[in-house]
Amino acid sequence: FLNGHEHRLSSGPRLGDFFSIKRGIATGANSFFILPRASARELGLPERFLRPILPSPRLLPEAVVESKADGYPDLPGPLVLIDCPVPEAEVKRSAPSLHTYFQRGVKEGLLRRYLVSRRQPWYQQEQRPAAPFLCTYMGRGTGKTKPFRFIWNKSRATAPNVYLMLYPTGALKEALRVRPGLATEVFAFLNSIGAEMLRSSGRVYGGALHKVEPKELGNLPAGE
Repeated sequence: FLNGHEHRLSSGPRLGDFFSIKRGIATGANSFFILPRASARELGLPERFLRPILPSPRLLPEAVVESKADGYPDLPGPLVLIDCPVPEAEVKRSAPSLHTYFQRGVKEGLLRRYLVSRRQPWYQQEQRPAAPFLCTYMGRGTGKTKPFRFIWNKSRATAPNVYLMLYPTGALKEALRVRPGLATEVFAFLNSIGAEMLRSSGRVYGGALHKVEPKELGNLPAGE
């Protein structure tokens, strides 16, 4: 995808020159805020306060996440993220089923959790729009086995914080807008990054567990 950027190769372009890289959403209580879409419907939770969200990487057997017509990922048992920006009094008035669910969270002690306690309102999430490309945040890999996976997300699903979200910026963003088919080349390039290069980008913990932060991934070379 670096065609047209050859003049920059000598100065060492990095992934961070083409992408804004952010961690996925940290809810502070995944088991409460993330649930199957079917369960949310059974509880009568309003669709306007639900956002599609990707599951753990171990539940993504394929590297490409296709989209259904409504923007949800074409995966079995799609998940939703509860994200409500309105005050509690308004929730109680206009969405009583959601208010009842929130009261359950209060009784479970969610407001004592660090991240939850620092949000206003406590049930509103970070704003992370769907990113077309993702990278897993941690993994193991030796030899030619890569510690991290790149995912091509064609859906409107956001992602939890076990992923890094890659948002195209600048010239790449514009090129993708004009030529959507270019995404195939971008994804191929990301997957061409070698195992050793990926391992060198992050940190190693016990048991050869590798982790990579947004800035570290952004520092990877984007050309030879």
